[in-house]
Amino acid sequence: MQIYRASIVLCLCAMLCHAQATKTDQELLSQARDKYDALFNRNLQSFDCAVDFSWKQHFTETTRVGDEGTDEELETIFQPIRNRVLVTQQKVAVSSGMTDDAIGKLPHGGMAEFLLEHAVEKSLYTWLPASTNTMLPDLATQVSFEQSATGYKLDFKMQTFDVEMVLAPDMRLKGAAVKGSPSDGFETTFGSGPQGFLLTSLTVGEDGNTAPGHRLIFTYTYQAVDGVELPEHVVINRESHYEVWRYRLSDCKVKTTQ
Repeated sequence: MQIYRASIVLCLCAMLCHAQATKTDQELLSQARDKYDALFNRNLQSFDCAVDFSWKQHFTETTRVGDEGTDEELETIFQPIRNRVLVTQQKVAVSSGMTDDAIGKLPHGGMAEFLLEHAVEKSLYTWLPASTNTMLPDLATQVSFEQSATGYKLDFKMQTFDVEMVLAPDMRLKGAAVKGSPSDGFETTFGSGPQGFLLTSLTVGEDGNTAPGHRLIFTYTYQAVDGVELPEHVVINRESHYEVWRYRLSDCKVKTTQ
């Protein structure tokens, strides 16, 4: 009889502990969001960096179209241009110190400089949602978590679309897609940083085609500047055009709230 009673007590304790350990979907979402380094959600207001880029290296990895300029023009006119980029929570702005009209008067309408500015802005706008924790749904969103051996499936509605996200067991986001339209989605990898997960790659398809050879792949490595993890080496691989843009951010200055 004592053994029977002890068994009942143990079962009740196990049930109670399980009930206490079970988290609601909203609690799981909050737990997931807390694992990411959303630097703009802390005290960072902006950062400003020099853009280090080599046209000579660029054309060892990229098919040349011809409207960028000759080797001599690239080396003597475009390579000396010193670009900086300013990044805030809402905006990415590349500046060469020249007006668009002045750039347009360079050889080939300044195409090389405009292409570089576009590549830098595109890659950092792609990175920005990770820095503001807007890749995951906000806490007001009604979500549904389903746990599996490979991690979690997270379902929610965004406007009129049903979205499904896949997360690893430690809550790293692996990818997302609109249900019924897998081409409207992306894949990601996140590395570990001192303040949480950092986006290290994001892959999307071009024109609805996500097959290899038709993808845009953005990759990021990081540098610590005044205690903030900022992108350092950034690469864009546009597979369909055999086009690779590779640059480094240096001489970075951060502005924080007091």
